[in-house]
Amino acid sequence: MRFLAIFTLFILSINSIALEIDEKLTIRILGLSDTKKTLLTNRGIEDGLVVGDHAKFFLTTGVIARAVVIKASPGRSIWSVYRIIDSDKITKDKVVNIKIASPVKLTEDPTRAIKSDDMSGTIPVMARGKSSEPIPEVSEEDRSDLDSMMDEQAPVIVGSSSGSKTLEVFGVLSLNSLSGSYEQGDNSGDSSVGNIDFSVGFEKYFSTKGSFLENISIFALISKRTSKSGLEVSTSSDWTEYGIGANWHFYNSPFVNNKLIGYATLAGGVGSATTETEVSSTSTASADPLSGSSNFMLLGVGGKYYLRNGFGARVTLDYFRSGSTFEFDDSDENLTLSLSGIRFRVGMSYRF
Repeated sequence: MRFLAIFTLFILSINSIALEIDEKLTIRILGLSDTKKTLLTNRGIEDGLVVGDHAKFFLTTGVIARAVVIKASPGRSIWSVYRIIDSDKITKDKVVNIKIASPVKLTEDPTRAIKSDDMSGTIPVMARGKSSEPIPEVSEEDRSDLDSMMDEQAPVIVGSSSGSKTLEVFGVLSLNSLSGSYEQGDNSGDSSVGNIDFSVGFEKYFSTKGSFLENISIFALISKRTSKSGLEVSTSSDWTEYGIGANWHFYNSPFVNNKLIGYATLAGGVGSATTETEVSSTSTASADPLSGSSNFMLLGVGGKYYLRNGFGARVTLDYFRSGSTFEFDDSDENLTLSLSGIRFRVGMSYRF
């Protein structure tokens, strides 16, 4: 868990480098106040935007507005528009370009003070990265609008319904203890093993709006489990298993960034197993290794979290059950081993 937290902070720090003057960025206007003096965009701290950044909003036809960032989250930013050049071009869901600009110089000469086309009065402008001048004031009405937009409206989506990132690779790790039973002919008993379980997989999402598959993903995985138990008589086991499964995302869309996504998971598969018993830990004497087949199933719930660059983290709590059958060359009595238990797994992923 500590490694996961450090890795996540590292990714965030990479994406939090402030943009330089004249750098450009393509944004989407996710929401507007009624006065168009305040707007919400789908870019934020992870894209290099920080409070106090000034920018020109422009299209191929030219500059349509100038604004300053007054509030920012990892994937969104609120802008105060202090100069509107073409009000008709500032609309919700509009895709525009921004160019980071130097703050407009302040002047005490009222004849040279900045005025927008539909606002009156001198607009104080804050220098980039400094707080010696106030950020343009926002009315109580607009303030209410922007807070609502930042917290509730227009979730940041990974692409549109036709261009979402729908493919993902992931890896998960678990250290767990499973218990169960074994049986060979007339012999039977209880069994308990500590497992190291590492899985890698490939997951597919479906981005078609309104489809019943919108909150469903399917995946394939390869799992490697190893265990070792006993002292004087040491038994080492190894499983290589292949499985398929599905996730149902019941809390937030699977395409949102910077929000927790809750999901339920179900999977099953088959594979091969080997086990070897070392008679004495101080000698090389050992029983012949046994080979066999295995199967597994799991059912659980978990959470995912994604950054805008496609990297993500996940945790899963699941109930896991496996069965293994080992064949002896000189006996018709096979050894069967059943194990089950609760596992807590953590992992990383990348969506593209």
